[in-house]
Amino acid sequence: MTPMKKWLAAGMLLSALFCGVLVAATTTKSDEERARALLERAVAYYQEEGERAFAAFSRTGPFSEDDLYVFVVDRKGTMLASGGPSRKLIGRDISPLLDDQLQLGFEAVLAQPVTGQIQQGEYRWINWRQGRVERKKAFYQILDEHILAVGYYIPRSDPADAQNMLERVAAALTDDAEQTIRQINQLDAQFYQDDTYPVIIDSETERFVGHGYNRGLVGSRFDNVDDHAGEPLGAPLLEYMQGRDTGQFSYQWRNPATQKVEPKTALIQRVGRYLVLVGWYGEMPDNPMAKEKE
Repeated sequence: MTPMKKWLAAGMLLSALFCGVLVAATTTKSDEERARALLERAVAYYQEEGERAFAAFSRTGPFSEDDLYVFVVDRKGTMLASGGPSRKLIGRDISPLLDDQLQLGFEAVLAQPVTGQIQQGEYRWINWRQGRVERKKAFYQILDEHILAVGYYIPRSDPADAQNMLERVAAALTDDAEQTIRQINQLDAQFYQDDTYPVIIDSETERFVGHGYNRGLVGSRFDNVDDHAGEPLGAPLLEYMQGRDTGQFSYQWRNPATQKVEPKTALIQRVGRYLVLVGWYGEMPDNPMAKEKE
């Protein structure tokens, strides 16, 4: 198998699978309800029909809904059924198609005991429709020697998510700045959602004091930071925020969910000596800092 075919095959596989890391719900309730309900129907049908259910799972019908479909592997890693693009892998051991990290997660899932409970996992993989790597979540249940699963891509964060995070961080900073900054730097889940996370700048020292994704930046200078397009970022932002309590700016930055450099827009709020930055990735609007220079 060529490297490209191997990548495509693994992508089709993981578009419905999981890497075995249990996570909290982070998407809309309707997305989770659809995936979980489809898995519950598939499990009930399998319990009635046994392996005869695999044929129904592998064709368009009651066990496929738009972008959702049922997927079955056995404990040896062989794909037994799929209602999506990965149906081409039915009958094959899909373990060799995974990279080392995902291989370990896959093996951990295959080794789990039967619990009778639906479990969930999260991983990042390419969305073939969008042509980019995105977070994906899967519900799965282990039934004897077979594992049934349904997976879906997690929607990206939007301006409303960024605003909600900004307000939450600002309130926490006002209440207890030291504890909040500590939690952010420990990557506390309440300050990290999808590709939305806070950055805290000390406006007096002009240094990073909190970062909800890259702790390696904490303590480093912010005033000489450039964005990932090579444009000055730190100094213009600090100048822009002089005399302001709130603001907004756009730049190019690496998205931790896709690992690609993308346009990002950040909202800014001043809390005492701290500047709180929370943004979202997507189409770049007009930059108010650039307008002031015109």
